Amino acid sequence: MARVEAFATKIPVNLKQALDQVCEKLGLRKNFVVESALREKIEDLRDTYDLEQAMGEATGFHSWEKVKKELGLPKK
Repeated sequence: MARVEAFATKIPVNLKQALDQVCEKLGLRKNFVVESALREKIEDLRDTYDLEQAMGEATGFHSWEKVKKELGLPKK
């Protein structure tokens, strides 16, 4: 079983009300909804960071003709 730890934060009243309403309507536990949302958001943030890193390292698109010319390969 995974270790758990209490986590407290302040959120806007309307967000808390929306959470209460959706959990009651769908029969969900608030802990489950909040944990799922945090996991998804963390994954999105990591993916965004990884994409930005990859874009920063990318050299962009180069046509095959340009690559051959730069390498001094014969034209065919």
